[in-house]
Amino acid sequence: MKKIYLMMTLAATALLSFVACGGDDNDDLPDGGKGTNVELSSPTYKDEATIMNITGDNAEGIKQLRMMESGAYMITREGANLTRSTRAGNDELTYEFGKYTYSGGKFTFDNGMTISYEPSGKNYDVSITWKNGTTIKTTGAIDPGSSVTAGVQTNNLCSRPWTIEKVMATAVVGTTKLGKEFKVPVNLYDVKAWYEENFGTLKDQFDANTIILGIYFDSKGLFAINYQNRKADVGVWRWQQMDLGNLTYTWNDKAHAISLFTGSASVSFEKAPERCKLILKGNVDGTDMEFVFTLR
Repeated sequence: MKKIYLMMTLAATALLSFVACGGDDNDDLPDGGKGTNVELSSPTYKDEATIMNITGDNAEGIKQLRMMESGAYMITREGANLTRSTRAGNDELTYEFGKYTYSGGKFTFDNGMTISYEPSGKNYDVSITWKNGTTIKTTGAIDPGSSVTAGVQTNNLCSRPWTIEKVMATAVVGTTKLGKEFKVPVNLYDVKAWYEENFGTLKDQFDANTIILGIYFDSKGLFAINYQNRKADVGVWRWQQMDLGNLTYTWNDKAHAISLFTGSASVSFEKAPERCKLILKGNVDGTDMEFVFTLR
């Protein structure tokens, strides 16, 4: 149970199990932190964003190609030789993240792949060119997904692949309030060390490379957190009160998801410079904690 609480707070779920925070946390944000009047730059590839489910069996285990509005991609693969997978309950699936550009009907990934597709009946003919220049032809179907409500807040959240600028962790023990700021690269190993120095041993193990590389949202309701040398976290999100920046989330493999990994979150935005803040209040092994993630 302690491990479950830790995973809910110190890792990816810390980014997405947020509850509304007090006014003291948001003095530098418009509208008391709600961000209702803030409009960030539009997502780069809002019109080109798509989800292509690969229906052919000759794509080296690729099951889905997801091109997000922000210019980020996620490749979902299935295969026994893959080393990274999600904690969401399906260890057969792995995820690769990166950035893409789009021109002339072709997506170019920063891993060296290029993707193009064209209609063929009810499905699509998909062409994938690997980094070595080898091209395969396969088939696919566009997944309409379940889009979240359109609006400024959605555009704000999906405007870019978010990276962490800093994390402020605060704990209240009796009448004592302890806090520490963690700057990039944010390593969960350092957060664990600070916690154990002040509050006791945590069972979950974070090595020296447990670094959060990126955070992704898209308007089809995907959220994902990518790590260095750790399993990616992939789930779905929906607005609860869009005007207040409140949302709910759950892992996408609901059959295996742990109930504590489902919750509500809060986001707020700054215009200049353009930033997003994610706020968590929770309990870690009996200690009341608050985490404020500043993203850019």
